Amino acid sequence: MMFKIILLSICIHFIDSVSVRKGDDITTVEFKNDERPITENFTPSLPIPAKKEIDLLRQTVRDLSVELQTLEDTHEKEKTDPVMFYAVIRNKAFTYNVDTIIVFETIIVNDGSHYNNLDGVFVAPQKGTYLFAWTVTGSGSNFIMTELVVENNIIIGTGERSNNGGHPSGAMTSLCKMEKGDHAWIRTTGSNAGHYLYSSDNYPQSGFLGHLVLKE
Repeated sequence: MMFKIILLSICIHFIDSVSVRKGDDITTVEFKNDERPITENFTPSLPIPAKKEIDLLRQTVRDLSVELQTLEDTHEKEKTDPVMFYAVIRNKAFTYNVDTIIVFETIIVNDGSHYNNLDGVFVAPQKGTYLFAWTVTGSGSNFIMTELVVENNIIIGTGERSNNGGHPSGAMTSLCKMEKGDHAWIRTTGSNAGHYLYSSDNYPQSGFLGHLVLKE
């Protein structure tokens, strides 16, 4: 597309450079026998091959202009809004059973509105490669083990278990392919019951984010 724009500019510049101004050439004819000299101004006509070349260039410019406009229209139609979300859990503590979806209820960013903060599920608006990242925070000697799931396929998991007290966190980042309409969510693993998640404004938050990084 850039090459065509450059070519279009060159063609226009060339046509302008070979344009002929009226009155540039003056031919003087002198007569003998004391007749008064006659001066005639006229605009010379271009040779036929040059005129054909210019006409061809003009047509090429028109064709490129039409094609460029078509490309711009197509590009505008293909442009999509950004697809990204980020949601957190605030001021809550839960004990989850196995294979339970974790709902990150407080939305920070949700461009495109493809994340549902009522059920914790993201729905892909189009086919492509998506980036997901999440953090889960526990408390004391409790544990919280989670996994990213896309259409019931486990992508990867993370969690934390500590005997040192405090509020330790586990975090993970992942890329995965999704088809249009696929669902993605974070859930507890099926290995143990009693997953305990802690979140407070005064401690590290539990959050979930997603972003379309490559459209297909």
